[in-house]
Amino acid sequence: MVRHHTIDNLRGFAFILMFIFHLYSIWDAINGTNYRQASILHYMGIIARTLFILLAGYSIYMSYKKHKDDFKTERTKRSITILVHAIIMTLASYILTPDKYIRFGILHFIFLTTLISPLFAPYKTLTLIIFILSIIIDYPQVNEIIDTITGARVHNSMMDWFPLNKNLPIILLGLVIAQQINRPLKINILEREIPIVTELGKNSLNLYTGHYVIIMIVYKIISLL
Repeated sequence: MVRHHTIDNLRGFAFILMFIFHLYSIWDAINGTNYRQASILHYMGIIARTLFILLAGYSIYMSYKKHKDDFKTERTKRSITILVHAIIMTLASYILTPDKYIRFGILHFIFLTTLISPLFAPYKTLTLIIFILSIIIDYPQVNEIIDTITGARVHNSMMDWFPLNKNLPIILLGLVIAQQINRPLKINILEREIPIVTELGKNSLNLYTGHYVIIMIVYKIISLL
């Protein structure tokens, strides 16, 4: 089977932008500085995380097309893999920055949406309705845990936070686009293998967790010197 490289390459470029952004944002979190608010870094972060989440939504539908007969099983397995990475991020950040540890970051968010995606991903109309509702819904305040997931209220300072109110519309938009295009994403200029970039995209999950934890450890050591 021919592998299409557009999504791999887009993920690779997103990872590069996110890596640069995290070099500053993690330093800020550990040392109380504010370098990440510089315009170029701020927009790097926005572009990278938006692209990651859009592509996650697109990939959910492509996975459905590929695994129609066992989509629920495949998504459950994938969500468990992502959950393991999310737990690693939470534990590492709690050990290194207990006052700002990651309670519901991007991997926690993608784990949740991946887990529940079989409920709506196969159905275009239902997905569109949920997408519209995700834009207009106003989540009520419930408690610290639920509010952290929905984004209804900020209870704690966190290094990384991806609540539903801001990010669910983005991943659903990626899914809606995939449902309408109904084929693997192909952008001619990005269909060829790009040295390093393509491999970064193929391994973005492991690299995301790895680079974040390593940067935290290095910066924590530096801050203690």
